[in-house]
Amino acid sequence: MTAPTSATPASPSRSPADPTPWWTKPALVLPAVGALAFVAALFSPVKQSPRGGDPRLSSLSTAPLGASLAYELADRLGWDVERRLRTGIMSDRGTILAVLDPAIPLRAGEVHALLEHVRAGGGAYVVAGASTGALMDSLHLAAATAGAMVPVEAKGRSCKEIAPQERLNSLWFGAPPQMRSLRWTAPPPPEPRVFVTITSAEAKDRTRLRDVVVGFGYGAGRLVVSVDPDVLRNDAMRDCAPGLDIAFVRALEFLRDGGDVPRRRLVFDEYHQAHGAHPGTVSAAALFLRDLPTGRLLAQLALAGIILLLALAPRTVPPRHETRVERRSPLEQVDALARAYAQVGATRTAAARLVRGTRRRTARGLGRDRRTRSDDAWLAHIAERHPALADDVALARRALADALPSRTFATLGPALHRIEATLTDR
Repeated sequence: MTAPTSATPASPSRSPADPTPWWTKPALVLPAVGALAFVAALFSPVKQSPRGGDPRLSSLSTAPLGASLAYELADRLGWDVERRLRTGIMSDRGTILAVLDPAIPLRAGEVHALLEHVRAGGGAYVVAGASTGALMDSLHLAAATAGAMVPVEAKGRSCKEIAPQERLNSLWFGAPPQMRSLRWTAPPPPEPRVFVTITSAEAKDRTRLRDVVVGFGYGAGRLVVSVDPDVLRNDAMRDCAPGLDIAFVRALEFLRDGGDVPRRRLVFDEYHQAHGAHPGTVSAAALFLRDLPTGRLLAQLALAGIILLLALAPRTVPPRHETRVERRSPLEQVDALARAYAQVGATRTAAARLVRGTRRRTARGLGRDRRTRSDDAWLAHIAERHPALADDVALARRALADALPSRTFATLGPALHRIEATLTDR
């Protein structure tokens, strides 16, 4: 018997021997895509900006934004140039300090020391920036609007013309160079010296020139100030057309003159450009707690808190409390002594104590006796002077000598009271 054939044709199926397409295998496709991306990134041209690199205006930087050309130019012209890599402001009157847009803000004490250096007869070339706000406030200067720079004129100087396209790719992204100007927030000093100017950006005031680099006298010394760091950048000074190198030399000559001592030493402050040895975390915290008013306040509060903790903290050895012994009042002991004397029949001891008390209380009355004598002799003396007290005195003398019955001893108290009253005139 044969099985009936199906009316539906069988669906085609892939044979296990057929190979799988390679483009569906992730183990092959993913490494190939990664290799192509790496090769494309490696050989693709990258257009870098010529003004990139280290943005600090440092004489140690040869990058386009650095200021090494200013250092080298002054050195070749015969100035005694130096880089200062440690903190502190020099106070030599023959020194010009170059503080060029410092990356580390100047502290209030450093601003004061810099201005005192100039007042005493020194010089300073300052390029102001975001970290010199306190210095600019002291000088009554601020940054103003930007504009097109006016080239510095120099007789007999010829420069190779730079194509506009090269200037666009190499300097201020356009021609002529654009710079920010200075603005006085108070009346300016008399006869300031201007080294670099720009034209006003406002259409209605295009003929007006604004100051970019200005020098003026300050106390016995001189200052040159700018708010645009492009006046000393390497890529700006390499361009001959603007004449920024001429402006820099003229500014140094202005700072050199005008004092009793020629200022031939030029010191570039590199410490505030983050060069040199700077304090670590502990030293910075110590400087903050020592030099700033806020730090000194925090130090005092911390010291007060430590003292409070020491006062309230548990001691390793507990304090020893003062031992107080409560004593019973003598009046509380009268009844106890009386019962004790009554139990043992100590009439003689009780009589001696009563007579001694009477004698002590009448020591300032008529019964006082400066001579030393016994209680019995004292009673005999009282009987001689006061015959009316003979019976009371006899009872007291008997109580001192012999034991008395309870009834007779009870009369001793009134008898001694009468003796005391008589002797004290009561």
